[in-house]
Amino acid sequence: MDYKIGRSQATPVDNAISQACQTMTQAKFVWFTTTVAAFAETSQKMQARFPHSIVMGTTSIAAYSNAGIFHDTLEVLAIESGIECVGNVLEEADCCPLKYVERVQEAVRKLGTHRADDTICLTATNGLISCEESVLAVLNSVLRKEHIPVFGGTAGDRGLAEKTLVSLNGKVYEKASVFVLIRNLGGRIHLYRENIYKPICEPLTATKVDAFTRKVMAYNGRPASEMEAKMHGLTTSQMDRNFLDSNPVGRIIGKDMYIIANDDMDTDRQTMKYHARIYENDQIVMLQPDDYRQVNRETMQKIKQDVPRPTLSIMVNCLARTLLFESEGYADEFFRSMGTVLGDYIGWGGYGEQIYEQHFNQTMIAAVFE
Repeated sequence: MDYKIGRSQATPVDNAISQACQTMTQAKFVWFTTTVAAFAETSQKMQARFPHSIVMGTTSIAAYSNAGIFHDTLEVLAIESGIECVGNVLEEADCCPLKYVERVQEAVRKLGTHRADDTICLTATNGLISCEESVLAVLNSVLRKEHIPVFGGTAGDRGLAEKTLVSLNGKVYEKASVFVLIRNLGGRIHLYRENIYKPICEPLTATKVDAFTRKVMAYNGRPASEMEAKMHGLTTSQMDRNFLDSNPVGRIIGKDMYIIANDDMDTDRQTMKYHARIYENDQIVMLQPDDYRQVNRETMQKIKQDVPRPTLSIMVNCLARTLLFESEGYADEFFRSMGTVLGDYIGWGGYGEQIYEQHFNQTMIAAVFE
């Protein structure tokens, strides 16, 4: 695989593109992230610079790489050879992405031959419109049969939940999911997911929910806020913003646990609102922070054991994790350390992560190319 990675904090946009892309000529696939303010202009000019490439973009809280974390930065990946790729977009993601399912079918036809372990569907989805589960359902209705896993994340912003943007081939979207099927011609693609929270109780059953609006009214027949507080030894009045951000819940599916971030208590002070769907009869555990440095070490050991010589990696690290690591002076160390096992990598952070058929939060995921 031949690729180049570039970054720039220059202004205006023309200067940033010139610096970040100075060694890049032709490419099969181009990915970039930048700020919300610069995104529309950057999308158009990146497509103009790479008119024969698939150009995918997303906004993010920051740009990640083995050199560390960079705010207010344009980061670009250009893959010149060693892959096959096909891209498209699911529009109207907030209401009816199913209208565009034929675009997924057509992308699979165009990609042609692939194996279950050498191809992913890389996605970037608009945040703040609660569309991720609907998008995943549409993608997987086609990709499940093809054994192509979804891997991607929700777009981000400065962390104030103001606006997120994604783009494909120069066109910018506010209510969509852009996707690119990528086949690694040089070997397999390994997927990883890191969880830095641990359960503090036995699973509770979600007994009354409104899954579409991501609300839970009751666990084990009792008000959801009361039960969440009780498991932590608190009253609902003690569940302030800091507590809610630091203590997500976990959705148990088989032997796996997927993190779901608290949004807030609803106005009735009994219903809990979340950033991913919980369904009736789901098994839910309350969580608290684990020793994230130790968890990081274990993750890196696992990746190094599986893929001792990676070619390239893609990371999605939740916006909330990024803010946590920055508040504790660990962010730059984390991203640099991950580079020791991921090799050269690019990454972004937003309001959710997606792997296979699940949407979740406050997690790091990585796709590592052999």
